[in-house]
Amino acid sequence: MSWKTKTLPVVFGLIVLSGSTASRGEESRDPSHFTYARLYCAPDGNTHFQDVTVDLRKTDFAPPAPPIHIGSDFAASRAFFGGFDAGWGARDLENRLNHPTPATQFGIVLQGIFSITTTDGGTRRLPPGSVFRLEDTSPCKGHITVVGDQPGFLMFVR
Repeated sequence: MSWKTKTLPVVFGLIVLSGSTASRGEESRDPSHFTYARLYCAPDGNTHFQDVTVDLRKTDFAPPAPPIHIGSDFAASRAFFGGFDAGWGARDLENRLNHPTPATQFGIVLQGIFSITTTDGGTRRLPPGSVFRLEDTSPCKGHITVVGDQPGFLMFVR
């Protein structure tokens, strides 16, 4: 079994177990649906947020354990951690310095508070457990990420 085959179920297990809906820190009451924030690029190059809800179906995932709800299968080849200093990105926000994501990827907030601002002025505050998908690759105008007053840690999944 390759590391990709072993890693993908773990990563999606983390996403499902995070319990965050719409990346606002609300707990989901229905394990058959999961909502995450999608940051996407419009044809004009500006970025926007959209809440995406996926349906999860009950699956015998790891018998003899009871079935769990599993959803969309996103191809992934890498998962890695990122550590951010407290206040990271604050100067970029002051100077309105947007940046695109280097690759389409999911982010899962493990520790700290992350705020992401789109070019349309929308801002999402992402506490631990939040799941979001970044799709604003170049030539998109990008976004601005700011870390709160404590160091932050993300897991990226590409």
